[in-house]
Amino acid sequence: MPVRETTRLLLIRHAQASFGTEDYDRLSERGLRQAELLAQWLAAQPELEFAHVVSGAQRRHAQTLHALQAAAHAIDRPLPTAVVDADWNEFDHESLLRGYAAWATDDPDLPALRDGLEPSRVQALLGRAFHAWGTGALDHAMPETLQTFRDRVRRARDRAETHAASGTALVVSSGGVIARCAQALLSLDEAATIRHNLSLANSGIVEFVREDGTWHLRRWSHLPHLDTEQHRALRSFY
Repeated sequence: MPVRETTRLLLIRHAQASFGTEDYDRLSERGLRQAELLAQWLAAQPELEFAHVVSGAQRRHAQTLHALQAAAHAIDRPLPTAVVDADWNEFDHESLLRGYAAWATDDPDLPALRDGLEPSRVQALLGRAFHAWGTGALDHAMPETLQTFRDRVRRARDRAETHAASGTALVVSSGGVIARCAQALLSLDEAATIRHNLSLANSGIVEFVREDGTWHLRRWSHLPHLDTEQHRALRSFY
């Protein structure tokens, strides 16, 4: 029988950044611990061999990747030299939220961004902000349109697939980017893409496998490193 060609994309959403602070683009204390535990789990999987490693150019990506590199080096299984590719960067979420707040001044969940960051309210608000961006209503406030964002994610994904060939690419990126990969590979509509985006936990693992030209989702927001009672409280979504 012919050997089936398999390409694997293992996409990691960065560990928790510092949402609500003056410098979002750095890992929080919780995020540093998430990254450490994720790194330990990945390093303990002998079957995981990576043909290509790439990350976005943002600090939270670099900090998450550094933890993975350190854990792999500690067991004498260093990762391939990582490529930094800014096309894996997240969309500008701060401009999105500012633009949406100015456009939808009567949204009842806007105070949730200031008053305790109640998760259900924040997620509902983000869903409406994504929808407004998709209709073009926020293009004046954003450095790129939603279609431009989709296009650069496609370029980044194409490059990772090419470098992985019939192996596995390890990618450290962000939730919005990973959700756009899911949209393209699984033919999701916009509403489903937003749901996938908002359901992806910090440091969550997403695995896509292409067999004989067809992509399959194997894991979404997989958190084996936070699966014990001791570590479950470290889970976060923003």
